[in-house]
This record gives sequence, structure tokens and C-alpha cells, in this order.
Amino acid sequence: MAVRPWQGFPSSCRLRNSREYAHAWRQGQRCNTVHFIVIALTGTTSAARLGVTISRKVGNAVCRNRLKRWIREFFRVRRATITTGADLSIVARPGAAGLGHAQLEQELHEALRRLKVYGDA
Repeated sequence: MAVRPWQGFPSSCRLRNSREYAHAWRQGQRCNTVHFIVIALTGTTSAARLGVTISRKVGNAVCRNRLKRWIREFFRVRRATITTGADLSIVARPGAAGLGHAQLEQELHEALRRLKVYGDA
């Protein structure tokens, strides 16, 4: 299956190095949920960007990779509605390994709504 250009996750939509993560952590707003810490820093770039951090405490490699795929898909689908220039850093807590896809989406949606990073918020 070919990936359409608007459905990809290019490097321009990612936090790529520790300096970008650290900047978001120092100056961004935090929202703690049961399974995630979501940090949002608005007004930094021309496009919304995402960084995902999942430590080995969360679960085995299969679990961690599944969570990363689900989080990236959540971001990719909603990228058009997220405030332009928002840097998002999402850190998974150890309990996130047992989440289902719908629970993950609901929890992240609520966190982004509380951080007011949706364009219509």
C-alpha cells in the first residue's frame, strides 16, 4: 500500500534532537494524565511537531513499539487540527503498556484539549 503524501510522518513533523526536547520541557505547559505526561510548547515552528519518549519500564519492545505507532497515528490524523507551531512531547508512564487503542486516543485527546492546542480550542 502506497503512503499518500499527506498521510506520512516526515522529519519536519518530529522533534529530532535532545535540544528540541529540552526546550519543550523547560518552557512548555504540562498535562499529567494517568498514563502519559504531555508537554506542549506553542509558537515555535511553522508546523506542529511530535516527540515520543517511552522507557523500558513501560513494557517489552513489542509493547513500546505498538504505543509509539499508536501515538504517531493519533498525531498524524489530528495534525491539521493542532495549533500551528505546537511542539508536543509525549512521555508514556509504566502503566501505559496495558492500554487499548481507544483508551490511548481518549486520554491523549483529553490532554490536548486541556492544553488548548487544538486550533478550535
